[in-house]
Amino acid sequence: MASSPAVDPTAWTCVRCEVTTSFMAGSGHKGLPADWVDLDGELYCLGCRRFLAGEAAADDGDVEGASREELLQLRKAGTLEFELRRDPDRPDRAIARACHTSAPAVAKVRSRLG
Repeated sequence: MASSPAVDPTAWTCVRCEVTTSFMAGSGHKGLPADWVDLDGELYCLGCRRFLAGEAAADDGDVEGASREELLQLRKAGTLEFELRRDPDRPDRAIARACHTSAPAVAKVRSRLG
């Protein structure tokens, strides 16, 4: 029995936000787009990976009785930790811009992470 040729996808859709990205035919690009991941067969874009990291940090924190502001801070810290682990050499200002926060907030998390 002959095996079928490998299919090389040219479009990917994030399971959380449903954004779709693709490459032009003939571009020569292979594999997932940069900063996308396949987790157990489900694809996630970078924006959703940031969101999920923030949610995970809030879920891991002491949230019983936490105020809305405290939950937001936990989410923001989780998002910044994700970004700093993902690209530790990236400048604080660039991470702050990507995460909609300030460079001093990024520096604080960077310092805490060591």
